[in-house]
Amino acid sequence: MATWIIRERGSRTISGYGGCSKRQNAFWNLGYRLHPDAQGNGYAAEMCEIAVECAHRTEPELPIVAYLLEHNVASARVAERAGLELTARGPDTGNSDPNAIRLVYSDRPLRADQLESVLSA
Repeated sequence: MATWIIRERGSRTISGYGGCSKRQNAFWNLGYRLHPDAQGNGYAAEMCEIAVECAHRTEPELPIVAYLLEHNVASARVAERAGLELTARGPDTGNSDPNAIRLVYSDRPLRADQLESVLSA
């Protein structure tokens, strides 16, 4: 699987991109970005639901994760709508903002080694 382009049906205008990418042969990373004008229309949620289904069919043994900053409430809602649950919350190591909090959402509980793999990716 790879990154997909998001656009409105029948339009040539690119609204964003997203999909599931395998990381370190240890997990699927669910990622998505939309142009501000395209946000709030359900495009990211629709893409994420399909990406999660594809990842489950391709390598169901790998967890699917989305990691995001806590202030990005809309991104958290998209992850939840795709069936992911909050698995971990902590400082965003390496972020120039010392108050930044990293959230990790996943489709299943993560073992300590899996969480470490996600946080080091």
